[in-house]
Amino acid sequence: MLIRVYNRTMVNLLTKNAEAYSTETFQCHGCNQDFEARVITWVDVTKTLQAKNALLKWNFNSIQCPHCGHRHFSGTPFFYEDFEEGLLVAVFPSIPQERGELEKAIQTKYGYYPVLEFFYDMTQMWMLVYLLEHYKVNKHLLAVSRIGRGEDRLRNILRFLKEDTLMISIREKLVESELGYASPDDIDDILSLAVCTLEEMFPWPIDRQCICGADLNNEIACCGNRISLREHDFLLSRHYDIYCPTCKTSLAGAACAQCGKVYSWKLGTIPSCTRQEGVTARKNVPIERESQTPL
Repeated sequence: MLIRVYNRTMVNLLTKNAEAYSTETFQCHGCNQDFEARVITWVDVTKTLQAKNALLKWNFNSIQCPHCGHRHFSGTPFFYEDFEEGLLVAVFPSIPQERGELEKAIQTKYGYYPVLEFFYDMTQMWMLVYLLEHYKVNKHLLAVSRIGRGEDRLRNILRFLKEDTLMISIREKLVESELGYASPDDIDDILSLAVCTLEEMFPWPIDRQCICGADLNNEIACCGNRISLREHDFLLSRHYDIYCPTCKTSLAGAACAQCGKVYSWKLGTIPSCTRQEGVTARKNVPIERESQTPL
């Protein structure tokens, strides 16, 4: 995937503030001439906050040929450190030769980090930044989250990034977006689905009864106040939003206080949940793995 440079000043600022960088020789994809450019080899995002924004905008480690002006992603490996999360990621935009020996050497040198991970796809890096930021700013998601806090949540996110097959669809959708074939709404939809999948959510039961039999009525709350669903029951759907009247946060469902299961109408609705029947989406409001709304 080509990574475009939208702001040369931002790229220079990132390089200047990075923990480490190097000057490498590249061959231009446009004019085939060689040129030198500086690329980041280590960045701590707790010190260089611009790095997160650059990664989300596909601006990180972008280079530009001084001969013809062609811009593209450098494709060079780098270390992504998040000191606050106790995380170090060795990022290789493509699988290197002798991968096993390389991982072993890095683990020997940096194994003191609480969480040490390896990525071989920039989509994983993009999704990591997105999810960590999403959990920081979405108060309602934090309230209903069932994947833990701190290191527990981080490890669950990393497991999703490396093992869930939905990452293939996310990669394809991001490529389509870069090529102009996918809209921002398309990206929002699949990112919302990623959060629902990560949280192992269930579609919303119209009778507001959890599988364990507990009443979900009192769990729809924000800012200490219960939110009435009386006016919303027949409107709840994947594309319907309810906002807290106090803080205006978008609500997406609730977690059962008794068993911890999480339900969201962003996955569609069903008449009821029972132990015998399990959870199956209502036919006229199916669960679509390609079309959801941000939580």
